[in-house]
Amino acid sequence: MTVIRIPVAPPSTTGSRDATIDAVRAVSLLFVVVLHALMVGAWIGPDGSLLTKVALTGQPWFAPVTWVVQVMPLFFIAGGFVSLQQWRRLRGRGAGVGEYVTGRVRRLAVPATVMLGVVGAVLIGARFSGADASMVAEASLRIGQPLWFLAVYIGVTTLVPAMAWLHERASRLTLVGLAAGALAIDIASRESGFALGYVNLAFVWLLMQQLGFVMLDGRLNAWPGRRLFAGMGAALALLLLCLFLGWSPDMIENLNPPTVALVLLGVAQFFALQLARPWLDRITGRPRVAGMTARAGEGAMSVYLWHMPMIMLLVALMWGLGLPMPEPHTAAWWATRLPWLVTVFAVVLPSAAVVAGLDRPLMQWADRLAARPLVANAPGGIRALLAALLATAGTTVALLIGLDGWLPAALAVGFLLTAVVLSSARAGEGAARRRDADE
Repeated sequence: MTVIRIPVAPPSTTGSRDATIDAVRAVSLLFVVVLHALMVGAWIGPDGSLLTKVALTGQPWFAPVTWVVQVMPLFFIAGGFVSLQQWRRLRGRGAGVGEYVTGRVRRLAVPATVMLGVVGAVLIGARFSGADASMVAEASLRIGQPLWFLAVYIGVTTLVPAMAWLHERASRLTLVGLAAGALAIDIASRESGFALGYVNLAFVWLLMQQLGFVMLDGRLNAWPGRRLFAGMGAALALLLLCLFLGWSPDMIENLNPPTVALVLLGVAQFFALQLARPWLDRITGRPRVAGMTARAGEGAMSVYLWHMPMIMLLVALMWGLGLPMPEPHTAAWWATRLPWLVTVFAVVLPSAAVVAGLDRPLMQWADRLAARPLVANAPGGIRALLAALLATAGTTVALLIGLDGWLPAALAVGFLLTAVVLSSARAGEGAARRRDADE
């Protein structure tokens, strides 16, 4: 029998960014924006009022589609690859855990602070100017929902040094432990009916991140193709078994809270990506493609944060201008989905590029505050811990309470602003290393 081997060179653990992984993250982001745009159901009722619902969910054909469009596990795998690469690079230059953590928090908290500040001010202004309260609340809910990702991503990337320590000493045991924890929490949640499943926000996403560590170290590069196919097939077979045992076939439903079914989908994506690496490396190795993926990576967080506010703004403009807004799932609605997607991207991409320019003034302001003795003389470990906790708290407030009230908006922005100051660069060598972490 012929053995097919996958000729993937082990990626550098300290060198430049991996173009294939950057491309995976960019394409994953593209899927998220498309999915969220299609799930926005807004139409004009018989009385001229604006009616809304989450489109696509509940449709019998949609569950199989989610096996393809649910890319969050893949995004966390790619994120783990990049995060461990960055941590090893900084560690090799003499940086400590605190410096790594504050660099990552700064990278994520700055654009989030800008978005929440602007959107919060707009929503509060709309409410006080007499806009329909239910519509403002709906916009706040839809804009806040994607923030679960930011809160979790801050948490898991903050833990990269600790998880890297475990990976370098007991990689298999760490993977098994995280998988066992995810299974135990999932079963306990199903049996008890309590919200225990949300504990898997830690187990599931840390496990996906850990798979990215494995991919960075190239431990599967020597595996023959049939073994990788077998791994992917086994994960999908176990996923089908989960469906038989009562787990939802809809991978969007399995996201909130994350379940074992989502873990198995992520494992299948991990093996599929490993199989596709030779082909993807050839494509992303071309200078033009590599340049495009690098630019996409630079603007990825701005696009993610701003796509829902821009979509909500488009809906409001269409309603205000009296443009046709057919009811979801009608023939007219489907006929307008391609123009709708084109419009969304035509608005989101340049808007994200423009608002990304607001990040620099905020960072400069934070750097000035961080230079004051009260902040600059604080122990680095304490600054890093507080920055991570406050950044997570700020995004969680916006996610759970919303941005259409002055108190939750002020709390969310205040927590994030403080996190930005605490995580801001010091002068000299530490600042240079932090710029490296901000790539």
